[in-house]
Amino acid sequence: MVRVVVIEDENISSNYIVALLKKYCSDKFTVEKEIDNIVEAVNWFLDNDIPDLIFMDVHLSDGLCFEIFNKVEISCPIIFTTAYDEYAIKAFKTNGIDYLLKPITEKDFYQSVMKFFKVRRDRDSQLRENEKIRLLDINTSKNYKQRFLVKLGNKYTPLKIENIAYFYKDSLVFIRDFNGNSYPISSSLSNIESSIDSNVFFRANRKILVNINAIDYLAQYKPGQLAIRVKPKFEEVIVLSQEKSSQLKSLLN
Repeated sequence: MVRVVVIEDENISSNYIVALLKKYCSDKFTVEKEIDNIVEAVNWFLDNDIPDLIFMDVHLSDGLCFEIFNKVEISCPIIFTTAYDEYAIKAFKTNGIDYLLKPITEKDFYQSVMKFFKVRRDRDSQLRENEKIRLLDINTSKNYKQRFLVKLGNKYTPLKIENIAYFYKDSLVFIRDFNGNSYPISSSLSNIESSIDSNVFFRANRKILVNINAIDYLAQYKPGQLAIRVKPKFEEVIVLSQEKSSQLKSLLN
């Protein structure tokens, strides 16, 4: 629900706005507070969360509404309602998204509400895009492991991540490279999974973490479930859950 505050010193005008909200948008709006003066408005904003939308008259019983902005920060959209057109520029220097001149027609009111929803959609879309960029930056800047130190006889050798076909769990956790060699490693699959690129390595099930470049083919196992064949060959059938099957198809597509 969109939380609304109406700041209007004329009861008739305030009741009219509330009535129009109920008429056109009763399932979307809830009026949290009706206020008729600057002092009460300031005190209310200091004690309560900022609403989603404000209808605000310019001339209030104790002065111009712009005094409110000098005392509290208001970040939500505002639809100004007034009988005076000379304050429009000043109104739009705040969070004003519309300026309705009295007497307000139902058509103008409805268009103003539609403008609010467009502003909200645009804002939400921008927030989602910003979040995508933030996550992309995090993933891009993350330092994934580029090699693992494996033991060959009495020697330790760094094995590059691109040469690893999969990690698997038997009694211990092992690395298998594309040449078919297996090396034990002192780490859990979960710890390994968190340290390597999830766009390259896919956790197929609790036993194996597969380089997607090692996948030979996918096969239908049960309705909604896949089994995968890898190279070099893994000794067990690698069966994916329905959720994992969907994730892998999205990753490979």
